[in-house]
Amino acid sequence: MKPGHVGWWYWVLALGGIGTTVVLAYLWHLGPGQTFLTAVSALGPLFLSWQAFRHDRLDNLGTRDVESAVEALADAVRRQWAAEAVIRGLDNSGALPVAWGAADADLVEEWPALCSTARGWPGGPPGNPADWPSTAAGLAGRDGQIGDVFSLRTPTRRLVVLGEPGAGKTTLLIRLLLDLIERRTRDDPVPVLFSLASWQPREDTLPQWMAHQLRQYYRGLAAPAPVDPATQQITDLAQALLDEQRILPILDGFDELPTALRAGALDAVNRSPWIKNAVVLSSRTAEYRDALHASVTMVHLDGAAGIALLPLNADDAAVYLRRNAGATRIRRWDAVVAQLGTSSPVGQALSTPLGLFLARTLYAPRPGPSARDVAVPPDPAELCQPGRFLTRQAVAQHLLGGFIPSAYGPDAPQAHQVLSRLARHLEEDCRGAPDIAWWQLRSLLPAQQAARTIAMTLGTIVLLTCSLTTFMTASLSFGLWKDIVYSVGVGVSLAALTALTIAGVSRTWTAAIGALAELLRPVDRFVSFGWLANMATIAATVWLGFPALRRAAARFRLAGPVRTLALGLTGALVGGGTAGALTYALCVARPAQPYNPLTLPLTLATYALRDGTMLGLFLGLAYAARIGLREAAAAPGGRLAWAWSWPGLRAAFLLGVVLTLVSAGAGTATPLWGSPYEDWRAIAVLGLIVATVAGLTGGIGFGLTVQTPDLATAVGPETVLAQDREASSAMTLMTGGVFLIVFGLPAALVTVTGGTDALSTAAFAMLYALVGAVLGALSRTSFVLFAITQRHLARRHGFPPDLMAFLSDAHSRGVLRQIGPVYQFRHVDLQRHLARDSFNEPSLYRALDPA
Repeated sequence: MKPGHVGWWYWVLALGGIGTTVVLAYLWHLGPGQTFLTAVSALGPLFLSWQAFRHDRLDNLGTRDVESAVEALADAVRRQWAAEAVIRGLDNSGALPVAWGAADADLVEEWPALCSTARGWPGGPPGNPADWPSTAAGLAGRDGQIGDVFSLRTPTRRLVVLGEPGAGKTTLLIRLLLDLIERRTRDDPVPVLFSLASWQPREDTLPQWMAHQLRQYYRGLAAPAPVDPATQQITDLAQALLDEQRILPILDGFDELPTALRAGALDAVNRSPWIKNAVVLSSRTAEYRDALHASVTMVHLDGAAGIALLPLNADDAAVYLRRNAGATRIRRWDAVVAQLGTSSPVGQALSTPLGLFLARTLYAPRPGPSARDVAVPPDPAELCQPGRFLTRQAVAQHLLGGFIPSAYGPDAPQAHQVLSRLARHLEEDCRGAPDIAWWQLRSLLPAQQAARTIAMTLGTIVLLTCSLTTFMTASLSFGLWKDIVYSVGVGVSLAALTALTIAGVSRTWTAAIGALAELLRPVDRFVSFGWLANMATIAATVWLGFPALRRAAARFRLAGPVRTLALGLTGALVGGGTAGALTYALCVARPAQPYNPLTLPLTLATYALRDGTMLGLFLGLAYAARIGLREAAAAPGGRLAWAWSWPGLRAAFLLGVVLTLVSAGAGTATPLWGSPYEDWRAIAVLGLIVATVAGLTGGIGFGLTVQTPDLATAVGPETVLAQDREASSAMTLMTGGVFLIVFGLPAALVTVTGGTDALSTAAFAMLYALVGAVLGALSRTSFVLFAITQRHLARRHGFPPDLMAFLSDAHSRGVLRQIGPVYQFRHVDLQRHLARDSFNEPSLYRALDPA
């Protein structure tokens, strides 16, 4: 089928579904209200046809070639880090200078050996040997010279950047990345900054981990790449770019790896193909030295030169602190300036760009959103008070502790609470990883919280929907108020089954509560065993159905339409068989009135077969939602896409055929056209039509999926969230419409063959659509679980209602930095300080109180 014809097929299915519904309504003499509500189940393709033209389709999109992906990635990296440089103030004269010299000789390879290695590379050295300095001392430089040092002076273009905590390593790497982006040609690799804190070398190789990071930071790289004609291997763009060495990895934070993993991680970097493969690695000096000596044989980063960042010049530091202080306040820094360049605790703490940045933020806040809302900022001379700060670490902790109050002013208490909780989440739940990814915050939810929330919400909707449709479509004769009570009782019973199943409650409690809910319903004309039959049917269906559904789910491990349809069909067969057998047995064992033993029990059993099949089908879909909640999408989605689903077509057609056989059995005791033969022939014809419509809808509808966000546009977290939210809304409506057709039409055939009842076609069709909507939202997008998480954090932990707005504001204040669709704390020391810090620090906020 051509992609351009998909929309026309949707219209054909829409008209065919409505026509089938009208034929069924005419043949079984449904009333106007029943016909209208039942026809709703055929209106889904009308929406699908519009969406088919509105959204892209996978068949039309195809795979993206590697060259265009490289250029799109380069553009995304350029825009991302140019914006981050503005936030960090690297684009103005106020930026702190960073200088460096050659690293200690024992930490890198010998310079002559390095030059010899580069000259001996196949195809010649990566640069011009005339630009190489005669010794490693020629690598020394300052600020913007880092690009020339790496590209021209480093023979192998493999560099280790070392420095003390807060010395400006990450800032220097950002400058290097922007320089490499500006000077790159189409044949050059794209520099990408990776934070090593999230790497687990014992679980993933370096290329595997980098591929995962590329998919997370630049979602478009998860799209399929062209198939390699030599290997016929199917991969995505992230892996293809790494395989073809189109990525220049800038690995930041080697020291942030656990101590026991560092030596193995360095060995893993060396074991990756590195000949002519440029790389940059940054680390704190002491931690890198320890990693080199951790094994019996000392292992360097193969083919790498090294530079070490120098302490800031005292004069440069003094200029930075006094800049924009004003004539009246410039003298406030005299005591601190006198300590710069000395071995005092203050002099050591302010020898790094991070320490100076924190000091100026705390004691000389600039106007704007990050300005401290106090009349007079604290006096920096307190840093020099005798006996107050005895060590460098004490000064650093004081500056870190005052950063949030200075950045947020009177809003600091709530900001500190939120940021501390996020930092603890990263340190404890994410093993120290730096990424604050909004789709991963679901781990902050207590166990089963998401399941309970979705279960209660869907249960409430089921209660209202089922009660209303039952009251409007049922042929009841209890009187108005009893009819209302009966309809509400049906809604309560199905709502309880829905909520308990999705919430993961055991089958014992689900069966018991679902059966007891039947007590709310008035019994019909078979008073002597009406309640007992209904309660026994529900309890037995749940008790027998859960193990069968669990086995079916284990049989079809891969999530998808086949498993969903298999669970629905399993539930239908268990429910129908259980209900029919129990009702027949009860009729024979305890007759309500004189009857023909060959007709009345069979008739009632037929009614029960029909209702049990619908109930079991619904239970199976609810169980599918229960499993789908545990396997919810782990990453955000983008635009909708489509590809034909042959498994969906076959499974939906098989469901229609099986339910047609059930319909033939249900029509045995209630002939509609005279003889059983005529009934079966009519049901066979209608069943074939229904199965065909359901199969085609399954082939098209279950082929709907969600693309990864576009690499060229989806850079920021807010953009990715907006795309995922739109995709979630569309998938909710469209999957609900698909379920209306795939399950609603076969359900209609089964239901009406035995006559109408309170458990009508419209009621169950609406229930199937509701479960389908939940599955559609959970299986392909992350917005629903994020919304639940955000609401829970706001209610229970004092988080702001709009968490993304808070994170964006923290980024603008310089507290966070942005890498692709995730945020990170400005510095790992700030993350660790907040993770350890309790909120009970009134001294931090005393200055905010005018009293």
